[in-house]
Amino acid sequence: MPKYDLESMRIAAGQVDKLKHEFDESKKKVTGFEHEKDNPFKGMTGADDAHGAVDDFKKGVHNEFDAGGAVMAGTANALRHAMRLMQEADEIAKDNITVHQDGRKA
Repeated sequence: MPKYDLESMRIAAGQVDKLKHEFDESKKKVTGFEHEKDNPFKGMTGADDAHGAVDDFKKGVHNEFDAGGAVMAGTANALRHAMRLMQEADEIAKDNITVHQDGRKA
């Protein structure tokens, strides 16, 4: 029979949730140029191209954070689902076990 530790799975799911939260917080810090006054390229030739490139980069980084966050959320959910299934299987097994002692049902 396989060995598993539900408490360790619960802890791991919580750690994955925490990591996803940290990803979300880090994503907020990648802002690009929120205001035109923040654009260091303002007034330079090609400033619009540079501003667009930074904005595209920001969108790409945000997409990567979103993808990573989705994987982490899925992992945490899968761990919790597995825990529920294992707990359910344990309960069913307890209900179905008949102990025999000296050839008689105990």
